[in-house]
Amino acid sequence: MAVPDMGASCKQYVRSLVRGDLRTAYYHLSFVSDSELFRGLAGPSREEIDDLFEKEPEQPPGFAPEIPGVSAANQSPAAMAALAAASLGGKVLERQSNLVYAYEVVKNGKKNFAPHAAAPDKPSDAAATDYVHHCVAMHDIPLDLDEDLTDQLPDATPSPPTLTDVGYTNAAATLGVDVNALKAVAEVESGGSGFGDDGRPTLRYELHVFQAKTHRRFHKTHPHLSQGSWHAGDRYHNGTQDREYSLLYSAMLLEHQGERMIEEAIESCSWGKFQIMGGNWSDLGWTSALDFASDMYVSEVNHLDAFVSFIQFHGLVSALKKHQWATFANGYNGSGYADNDYDGRMQRAFHRLQHAHPAGAHP
Repeated sequence: MAVPDMGASCKQYVRSLVRGDLRTAYYHLSFVSDSELFRGLAGPSREEIDDLFEKEPEQPPGFAPEIPGVSAANQSPAAMAALAAASLGGKVLERQSNLVYAYEVVKNGKKNFAPHAAAPDKPSDAAATDYVHHCVAMHDIPLDLDEDLTDQLPDATPSPPTLTDVGYTNAAATLGVDVNALKAVAEVESGGSGFGDDGRPTLRYELHVFQAKTHRRFHKTHPHLSQGSWHAGDRYHNGTQDREYSLLYSAMLLEHQGERMIEEAIESCSWGKFQIMGGNWSDLGWTSALDFASDMYVSEVNHLDAFVSFIQFHGLVSALKKHQWATFANGYNGSGYADNDYDGRMQRAFHRLQHAHPAGAHP
């Protein structure tokens, strides 16, 4: 079954929740379709959802049980606006039992719970079954997000500047390494492209890194974002950048004790042409993970600058210069580098580039 996209009402509900406007969030939630209601509630942190329902206003915004002066003969703009407000507020009351039921399902992770909850209608019951089966069984992610609902990341720039041979040559001269060695690393890490067609920097969201940075707080409630190992997170990737960004955007929404997990989510991704982990931002000279990510949106030159700083900081220049690919991959990709054949892939890419462009052997 396909993961549903997030609709406009669901986005408005989430954005209101992020702002801390629970009254408006609950109002927008009443317009969320049954097909995404359960997953929409499963997206944010459970503590936020608890607050939303425990503090849910007795009188929904815009609801007016009596509207003086409104009749069939009175069709003034003010009267029509009042009728519209009553209709919107009435929608909250109309779906309130379904909202509470969906909240109980998400909170408990099952359909059968306290008998005091109102029985849902057929569409909600089908959606509840779908939620329990797919989300609790960890077969799917709650919702696909196509934008940053925290509004912290910059907008993508159409056709951002790419890295030229001059840029490679200058960096190789600075490091004293082969130009083709730099190109080989980029090819293996990102396929050689630092940006997608939509202008967003290439990234990969690592579930095991997010779990470590958030101390397992979201492992049970958000398994699609938090796993204990690299391989345990495999099922949540589908090979597309849309999925990687959906995971990042979803992790950025999470909150713990009033703190949004924006920095932790960014730190859990590898970014750009050379796939530098966001958690390195301080060592590489950035003031925050968000500043680092924002610079990754600008150009592939910034991606290269981050790479140069990274291998200098971690003492990997010598290994790259001597083409000691196992040593380099161990320091660059971690001790599990051999599981993904990083050293072999870099070596083969370098030899192929050397054969095709021998002039790039030395800066």
